[in-house]
Amino acid sequence: MRTPQFEEFIAPARHYPQIWRIIVGILALFGAYIIPIMVGFVLVGIFLPAAAFNLQLALSEPVTPAAMFILLGTFLFMGLGAVAAAAVHRRGLASLIGPFRPACRNFTRSVGLCLLIFLISGAAVSLIFPDAPLPNMPLTTWLSYLPLALPLLLIQTGAEELVFRGYLMQQLAARFKSPIVWMGIPTVLFGLAHTDPTIDPKLTVLIICATGLFGLAAADLTRVTGNLGAAIGFHFTNNFFALFLVSIAGEMSGLSLYLAPFTMDDVDTLMPLMAVDMVVVVITWMLLRRWLRPAG
Repeated sequence: MRTPQFEEFIAPARHYPQIWRIIVGILALFGAYIIPIMVGFVLVGIFLPAAAFNLQLALSEPVTPAAMFILLGTFLFMGLGAVAAAAVHRRGLASLIGPFRPACRNFTRSVGLCLLIFLISGAAVSLIFPDAPLPNMPLTTWLSYLPLALPLLLIQTGAEELVFRGYLMQQLAARFKSPIVWMGIPTVLFGLAHTDPTIDPKLTVLIICATGLFGLAAADLTRVTGNLGAAIGFHFTNNFFALFLVSIAGEMSGLSLYLAPFTMDDVDTLMPLMAVDMVVVVITWMLLRRWLRPAG
């Protein structure tokens, strides 16, 4: 179950694997992530009280480019939280990512393959669900946002991978032998982190399952390759399509080129689409795993 590459990946976590350090690390992660955001809201409330409510409303429904930029930017603090958690174990950012050059190589290969698969699957879905997406902004405007939007998306997806497939999986693998623990717990937490109590309960459960499936695929790619490159590339490309190409109105749609011809209330439409998405995730995982598996 543990590849030589994965053993090398978790080696830095073995030096200080104590349970109390994991607990303190998780607290440090939450502190570094949540406290700066809370302080930011307090400062806005003090110095710009009229803007505080609008800012809160915009981030709860990020349907404008500015709101999306701010929301994606907050994930910088999640990434810093992962670094703070690692520091509790006396290690740094590089140890969370794994060997740098293989990680960069796996990232670019993952992005390239995922782009191809998602374009093909999107074309296939358009034949099954023929309703055309609705324009959300002019192409030139959308392109002008990408130089800032893409780095912020990399921060968002990279931060989540640093937390779930980096810090949590590494430290749990250094402390426990069972993959049910070191793959299962981060996967479950990743799925639950995407819970949305405002939508239909059946759809919520399916979203948690779909997100958990993605998390499990990303965890396995990390296990096989021994770095976060493939997982970040997979995550980055997936979110690029979901947030920047075709998104659902009112659901982080502020930077999307198109809007889907349905809303989160259209459960009968979304359920089969989510099932198709899960199939695509499995196919993508299998192809990435086969291509990126180290020789020998």
